[in-house]
Amino acid sequence: MNTRTNSTAPYFYMVTFEIAPEDEKDFNEIYDTEHIPNILQVEGVLQVIRLRDAETTPQGWLKYSALYLITQPDLPTTPQWKAKSDLGRWAPVIRPKVKARRQRLGTVAANVSKT
Repeated sequence: MNTRTNSTAPYFYMVTFEIAPEDEKDFNEIYDTEHIPNILQVEGVLQVIRLRDAETTPQGWLKYSALYLITQPDLPTTPQWKAKSDLGRWAPVIRPKVKARRQRLGTVAANVSKT
């Protein structure tokens, strides 16, 4: 078993989005091919994990989350993060289609992986 200490990624930033099913294809394509590569260029972003809930919301919207492992807690509010986040089609195409957005920030209590 391989355990990463908090010095590797002491913080997490999680963003959860709700989107309409008809926007899912564009959402995933832009997130995976533009948004994540842009955010990974920000110094201090170590890893991004994307998740999709099994169930839809009561309105029928899809729920996606992105878990960012980061080295400093204020990273998502820095000018560097904001600049990279606004690149490409993310801001003009996807942001207007997001039905709801929630953010969480905290410390990584443990990060354990199987070797």
